[in-house]
Amino acid sequence: MNIVPSSEQTCKWRRIQPWFKNGRQSECEKYQIEIINTITQSTCNKTKQRINISNLQFKDQYNLTCDDGYEYTENFDALQIIKEKTFFFNLKMICGQGGAQTRFLREVYWFIKSQLDLLLKENTNNVYFVNILDGDECYKNKNKFEYLLKKEKYDTVRKNVFCGDMYSFQSFFSDVNK
Repeated sequence: MNIVPSSEQTCKWRRIQPWFKNGRQSECEKYQIEIINTITQSTCNKTKQRINISNLQFKDQYNLTCDDGYEYTENFDALQIIKEKTFFFNLKMICGQGGAQTRFLREVYWFIKSQLDLLLKENTNNVYFVNILDGDECYKNKNKFEYLLKKEKYDTVRKNVFCGDMYSFQSFFSDVNK
């Protein structure tokens, strides 16, 4: 597939895409899901799954209005089960820099850390967390996610967590399904 690397996905690039409307209609996520479906030759399903950061358990949690709502990560954007492997997708397209983008990327960092910690606790080889981090601001900050993944603590589980752009996801998915 001809996928544009995140380093080239600027605000201007996104605005001129035929699928982009105004940024308020989940069009980036819909675009990413279409590409995932093509790469995996499978259909993404919706999920309400979140990770409880206190006890590192999965839960179907539709919203965060309950008293312990802030104990949960954001929900995963999509789910696929392929050849007895479960893929949970976290989809981001962050273009341009600023305080809001920095805060958002920091939240993504803690979400990915929760994924790694859950894998340490559960010790499963058939679950994969796929964090598609598209957009030039994600590209500029990929070193923070690489730092997290390289921590010695995560040696045994890092293979089950992908952090990168859609361009790199193609290779990851191919390698996991050899």
